[in-house]
Amino acid sequence: MMRTSLVLLFLTCPAISAPPTRPVSFTNDVMAVLGKAGCNSGACHGHSSGKAGFKLSLRGYDRRADHAALLDADSGRVDLEDVSQSLILQMPTAQLEHGGGKRFEVGSESYRVLRDWIRQGARSDLKTATRLKQIVVDPASIEHRKTPQSQSLRVTALYADGTRRDVTRLAIFELASEGVVEVDAGGRVTSRRPGESAVLIRFLGKKALSRALVIRHRPGFAWSNPPQHNFIDRHIDAKLQRIQVLPSEVCTDAEFLRRVSLDICGLPPDPEEVTAFLDDQAADRRVRKIDELLSREDYGDAWAMRWLEMSGTTESGDSARFKGIWTLSLWLRRVLNENLPYDRLVRELVAGKGSSIHNPAITFTVNRLKRVETVPQLFLGIRLQCAECHDHPFDTWTQANYRSMTEFFGQLGDKEGPFDPYGREIRRFIKPELRVPWRSGERVELVHLDGSRVQVPLASDRREALVDWMFGPGRRMASRAIVNRVWGRMLGRGIVEPVDDMRFNNPAVNEPLLTALAEDLVAADWDLKHLLRTIARSRTYQHSSIPNESNRHERVNFSHGRLRRLGAEQLADSLSRVTGVDESYRVGPPGLRAVHVPYVSAGSRLLKIFGRPAERASACECVRSPDATLPQVMYLLNGEELWKKIRSPEGTVAALLRQHDGAAELVEALYVAMLSRRPTSDERRTGTRYLADSETRGAGAEDLAWALLNSPEFLFNH
Repeated sequence: MMRTSLVLLFLTCPAISAPPTRPVSFTNDVMAVLGKAGCNSGACHGHSSGKAGFKLSLRGYDRRADHAALLDADSGRVDLEDVSQSLILQMPTAQLEHGGGKRFEVGSESYRVLRDWIRQGARSDLKTATRLKQIVVDPASIEHRKTPQSQSLRVTALYADGTRRDVTRLAIFELASEGVVEVDAGGRVTSRRPGESAVLIRFLGKKALSRALVIRHRPGFAWSNPPQHNFIDRHIDAKLQRIQVLPSEVCTDAEFLRRVSLDICGLPPDPEEVTAFLDDQAADRRVRKIDELLSREDYGDAWAMRWLEMSGTTESGDSARFKGIWTLSLWLRRVLNENLPYDRLVRELVAGKGSSIHNPAITFTVNRLKRVETVPQLFLGIRLQCAECHDHPFDTWTQANYRSMTEFFGQLGDKEGPFDPYGREIRRFIKPELRVPWRSGERVELVHLDGSRVQVPLASDRREALVDWMFGPGRRMASRAIVNRVWGRMLGRGIVEPVDDMRFNNPAVNEPLLTALAEDLVAADWDLKHLLRTIARSRTYQHSSIPNESNRHERVNFSHGRLRRLGAEQLADSLSRVTGVDESYRVGPPGLRAVHVPYVSAGSRLLKIFGRPAERASACECVRSPDATLPQVMYLLNGEELWKKIRSPEGTVAALLRQHDGAAELVEALYVAMLSRRPTSDERRTGTRYLADSETRGAGAEDLAWALLNSPEFLFNH
């Protein structure tokens, strides 16, 4: 009887339905699965031409197009009638042959998301989906003191409606640099060797970064408390103490003099200057020397060449006449020596007006390089090129940023004026407005890289608004970019490296130092000489290039001086100075320095062999390679041009032979002239003995000069 009652009760009760399946979001769920599986990567269907007849947008930057591609009846990727036959389920699970191999298992979370989305009609919710605001990674920094050691990352998505979601399993983990740590698909980070790296986390176009520091633990490590010259040393020492590395000693006076002379003026000191400095016993001799070098015209000459090179201005296509390459070079040298504040310098270069004859600065952006890419790279450290075609895969910049930047230069036009003694004039003008993306009466709205908006009159020069932002709200980016670029030039490596690639997943090795330098420059009213003076006065800049046992394997935290090959212009000008024989160029009067010749094709075999770019087709510092080549070696070891300089009757060797009768005095004079230092006692004895054993005193002096010029001590800034 009881059993019958229970049956009747069951039959008469309302049916208990299963809980409803959560609607699957194409925007927030399906796109996440496709990204995690790598379907829209450049190596797969995100390639510009797709793969196997199926194309998705790279890394999902165009979700509308991706939805259309998935539902294209001809592709068979989505089968609404027989869900299990959908290719986006069968191919990633390797049920059918798939060039990308198995990406996930049947029944896995990724499989269920795609299956349920198709079952629910494979609808798009691009207009209604909850907006993803950001992702947060925990921990944001990892510090390991042994290898191997592992730690798992957790990624949380924050949405506009206030909801939070653990998306670790669907996030994509990539290393900024290989070797220090490894990271698996689930976000588990394992240390492999001492050093620094970063893990970039991507999820639906949002990015986060977790920095990894692996320290070589040294039992009994004791900090040496070296003297600190300024705030630079405080930040450097804090990092070195943290990673248990001792800095090298301070370099010798001779090493300092040659290093700072090459870095500031692009030339080694002359013999009289070397002798005077080495004999100076005053405690402030290095400080005074820095100030003296910054006051020389050689300073502006050396630094102007780098700006000219990165501008892309060349003589090709008669641009020497049409684009005022000479006048631009002379203008740069003048304003740098006059110490025009950096913000005003950039305004002249980016937003200059008038004609190329009366205002040579305008020719800085009259070239084949794209202004929309060159200006951010040079002055903000931003490589925006990738965002022209798709959102940047490793940075926060999007196609919208690229399009917005073009609006600042869209009205700009150049036209040729009449000839005058300096060549053909270029006049810059603002073209009439043809297309206005956002109108507000007689004004147009522009969007800066930080997302802020500004309205300017239709007929105004929009570049002024750009520069106003760069040195106003955007001054943090502008100041960090220039101090990093100058630091890289002075110490051979940027705090962010490469110096012009300050992207999201390429963090500074010493963020407090970079911030302090940038803030100090702004406080000094953008005084570039102040920046150089601050760097050169620091103990960090004056570290010896000889490593100690503690920092022998340390490469990025400036614990010791960095050996740097002389650049093409530095080498050419150094050889001319130490041999007393000028290099010959196709233009200009005798005695011209390499940095005075603005042409790419200067007519100098030396410059060509040692890496002066054959064309200025990029604003990137990477156009010059620091690596030695066989032609360079042969030029120095067996080149007739170098021997002519050494053997010249009007050269340094001949002059020293006439001035010094004693062999020991001659050896010392050659060392001072060639290497900017006095010889050691062993070098003096060896050199004296060699001169005595030579067939003639002159031949011995020439051989010794040749040996010194081929030594690493001459060819490197150390």
